[in-house]
Amino acid sequence: MNRILLILLISMSATAHSQTVRDTVLSKCPVWITDTVSANNFFIEARPATLKVYRVKGDLTIVVEQKDQLFSLFFHTKRLSTKNDSFKIEPGSRGGDEVESTYSFKSGDQVAYISVGKGKIETTYDKVKKIWNLKVSGLIGNNTGAGVSYYKVRAELQVK
Repeated sequence: MNRILLILLISMSATAHSQTVRDTVLSKCPVWITDTVSANNFFIEARPATLKVYRVKGDLTIVVEQKDQLFSLFFHTKRLSTKNDSFKIEPGSRGGDEVESTYSFKSGDQVAYISVGKGKIETTYDKVKKIWNLKVSGLIGNNTGAGVSYYKVRAELQVK
């Protein structure tokens, strides 16, 4: 009886849909962080980027890396749902329907971590290709000495 139950559990877990932990090199960068004044994009679309999918303490983390900069999404779930879903981007989030997102970059010996202040992520699952499509839209507010600078965040990711 125990063997049958064990075999049944292993076969059910093998067929479950979830994100594969992997690194993928993309020929074009799927992330756009643009200055609202000059429309300058900090990620260069024509350069390759690395899409990393892994888990931190069991929670799903998706990172796009290009040279010395990273765009990260920290989900509070183990995997994305096969249903169409929507997540709110909130700094310091804790709920299952909230995501924390950061933009970080290195300049010389200094490193900066900037939280995406607000936004949303819409996920859809393509049953034919077995791929999740994520559309990210958000806003970064950066306090400078004289005022606040705003940056738009947009990303279109495909995750297995």
